[in-house]
Amino acid sequence: MAGQQLAALIPNPNPNTPKALYDLSLQALIGSMNTKIPALDRINRLAELPRNLLIDVYEMMSQQESLKDTLLEELAQLEVFARLVRYPAARSQLLHIMASLMASKKMLAKRLSENYVSRYEVAGQEEEELEPESESVDSHKETNKDTPEDRTTDLSKMYIYDGEASEADSGTSDLCSEFSGDILSILGLPQKKDTTVEPTVINDSDLEELPAVEMQAIDLGLRLGSFLSEAGWMQESISVLACLNGRLKDLPTHKHWLELRLDCLQRLLYAEAAHCNFKLAQRTYEELIGLNKWLNSRVPTQLVAIAYTQISAMYFARNEYNYSHMWSGLAMRFLRGSANPRITIDVLRQAAKACVVKRDFARANLLICQAVRRAREHFGPKHQKYGDALLDYGFFLLNVDSVFQSVNVYKEALAVRRGIFGNMNFHVAIAHEDLSYAYYVHEYSTGDFSCAQDHVDKAVNIMKRLVPSNHLMLASAKRVKALLLEEIALDKMADGMDEEDLLLQSEELHNFALLLSLQVFGEVNVQTAKHYGNLGRLYQTMNRFEEAERMHQKAIKIKTDLLGAFDYEVGLSIGHLASLYNYQMKKYRDAEQLYLRSIDISLRLFGHSYSGLEYDYLGLCHVYEALHDFEKYLKYAHKLENWQMLRGQNLTQNKSSYPAIEVDYSIEEVKSKFFSMCVCKNTPNRSELVESTTSSN
Repeated sequence: MAGQQLAALIPNPNPNTPKALYDLSLQALIGSMNTKIPALDRINRLAELPRNLLIDVYEMMSQQESLKDTLLEELAQLEVFARLVRYPAARSQLLHIMASLMASKKMLAKRLSENYVSRYEVAGQEEEELEPESESVDSHKETNKDTPEDRTTDLSKMYIYDGEASEADSGTSDLCSEFSGDILSILGLPQKKDTTVEPTVINDSDLEELPAVEMQAIDLGLRLGSFLSEAGWMQESISVLACLNGRLKDLPTHKHWLELRLDCLQRLLYAEAAHCNFKLAQRTYEELIGLNKWLNSRVPTQLVAIAYTQISAMYFARNEYNYSHMWSGLAMRFLRGSANPRITIDVLRQAAKACVVKRDFARANLLICQAVRRAREHFGPKHQKYGDALLDYGFFLLNVDSVFQSVNVYKEALAVRRGIFGNMNFHVAIAHEDLSYAYYVHEYSTGDFSCAQDHVDKAVNIMKRLVPSNHLMLASAKRVKALLLEEIALDKMADGMDEEDLLLQSEELHNFALLLSLQVFGEVNVQTAKHYGNLGRLYQTMNRFEEAERMHQKAIKIKTDLLGAFDYEVGLSIGHLASLYNYQMKKYRDAEQLYLRSIDISLRLFGHSYSGLEYDYLGLCHVYEALHDFEKYLKYAHKLENWQMLRGQNLTQNKSSYPAIEVDYSIEEVKSKFFSMCVCKNTPNRSELVESTTSSN
């Protein structure tokens, strides 16, 4: 009653304001739309409206189920869509409209893709069939013959454009050895162009402009392809950009040919790698590398930066982290303060992710904090770029053991993506999976996996509707689901319940993910090693100890060969094998050595409050109790007490080893700090660890 009385005292909004009258006009227009001839005539003439009015009309139509078929026919016209996709102010509304139509199974993305390809495909291009929609087991049985070693051989023969030293590295003269000097020397690459293959004409002033009609077709292809991938419809984006790439290759050499080819290929590589279509991505990558010999100072540095960023992203998706890190460093060298904000944010994000997997956390923190800040300030808190940056920030936080903060950041990222794309979308499924895994890590000690299970089920259900059953992205979501099923089964078994069915389901999901990883990536790959490790843990739960031991040993060997002996992933697998030896196989001396190695790695990377140390200290206490070595038992019991106190203090005070960087640096300052940092400065050596461990006691 009091609320009603208060509401009565508040005057109604003025119905005669321009905004209110504008909304009434829109509603009247939408309300007049039906199948009668006058209404159809009005609908046919909608495209004549100014773009700022047209996008509002279409957005309101997208909210009326009865008008969605009509809206689909309108927007499927390339001329109509071209007007809107070239209007930056309409971007967010256009994404909402696309999401609304696709959720109602009005396949606008497919219609636009097909219309562009049918209109602009060059003669004979249709004979070059695209690969199947996704990476699958079948598509790799004959094609995945290039091993990482093969790719390294190819890489060692190519030319990488590194710009003029004075231009590319301005403000970054004091470089860490990882990036100092000529970047080509890092890989032993050729340091000069092969002048025998110089183009016959390289001076733009000697080349002709393309006809305006051709430039419009190219511009539409670039914009449409990027819009479709941004909206989460990767296969349709690939079709458009592959068509455009074929068209560009068919054209005679013209002004800006290099920039246009480079721009098209980097957008195409992004879509292919994001969709895990690695065979097509490899082909696009090779075309990109082929253009390197033509690059010169007239090519915009931001275009080179984003192209190298997409190469880094491809290697990241293939779990080839050394190359991903190297290419992201190259991209950073070409980044300028004048770059487009989208490009700046994407370069920073990818470089941060590459640093995370190389355990270069100080650099990663610098880069991702700057990316998040720029995305929020330039685009706002509801924009896709902000959601993308948040997702990568959550990835960073999870990897530096700030799990609670990671969960909160992932939740915000999911909310942003759902607000833009709705529920049934590729990008939303990825956000659900990432949040599910963060919840899984966060609740590992409590055993309450309800939130994690809810989000992974949503991720799996979305992916099932969008991709084939043997797609890598679906397998990834199923892997998280398998981990959860195993933990849920363990909890129920602890309560005296027989949950063998859950364990068998988990085994089936893990084996499927492993098989697909073997077919796509091969045996010697971090992702394959992770699947071996997951099966090892599962077999340990299922009392299949010899099989578990083999799986853990495989995981350790592959990870050590690829990442080095002191990587986090190696420590994780060593800890799992130690647990098997300790609690099930009674190999206490072997377990002891493995626990000590795991602790050493954890201290190197994360310090004395790292959450994973709890399991190693508990394991060693159990080992020394079984061996009746009570002196060492008391030593590690004391370490465990100290860990609990330190951990409690950090949680209470919300401390983090890598607190958010609040300072808004310029790009030049970011680059200077980035290149002056060294991993070696952030990682203590063994003597320092021994000293610090001794002093802490």
